[in-house]
Amino acid sequence: MTETLKNATTVDRSSLTDRLLLWGGVAGPVIFVLAFTIAGLLRPDYSPIEQAISDLGVGPNLWLLNVPLVLLGAFIVAFCVGLTRVLGPRLGDPWRWICTVLLALPGLGYAWAGIFTEAPATMTLHWVVGMPLVGLGAIAGFLITGLRLRRLESFRGLGTYSVVASLLTLALIVVMFSTWTLGFGGLTERVFFIEILAWYVVAAFRLLRDEPTGAAADS
Repeated sequence: MTETLKNATTVDRSSLTDRLLLWGGVAGPVIFVLAFTIAGLLRPDYSPIEQAISDLGVGPNLWLLNVPLVLLGAFIVAFCVGLTRVLGPRLGDPWRWICTVLLALPGLGYAWAGIFTEAPATMTLHWVVGMPLVGLGAIAGFLITGLRLRRLESFRGLGTYSVVASLLTLALIVVMFSTWTLGFGGLTERVFFIEILAWYVVAAFRLLRDEPTGAAADS
């Protein structure tokens, strides 16, 4: 009886940990979107249509963007750990680790951008490292994870969405870089980032809905 209670307590604690980690996929994006929206409103000379979000990371109230960027990175990485704990056995080896690393890359890219800002001394590091981590990580992570999830009957919908999100992310990168000279690159950049972050929110809610009972599905 005592052993049974101990096992039940361990399972409950593990489930709680998984859920807290998965909620990172919701909390991070929400905090970040609210942060750059508020930071933009507080800067009278700032244009969200024409200017990059990263422009808010230098100058007045720069912490309003940079702190949430680092938090976003931490939350996305936490979500990826939760995803591995919940879905890992069904993704299989070595795919569970490949998917986890790729899906965590955008989080690392966001955190990087919050640490190495657009300040003159770190401008190159900000764009040359941060943007590829976010964009390429999302494209590869969504695609490979989606293809693996499509093999699981109960996650086929999320798998299809993930593949579509990968292709859409690629298309939005092209659109974003082609519109900077047209005067509305800031707008397309926002669409690009929100589309990527939406995947983490959708995936988090899908896994939270299934966890912990879904751990046995498709096994």
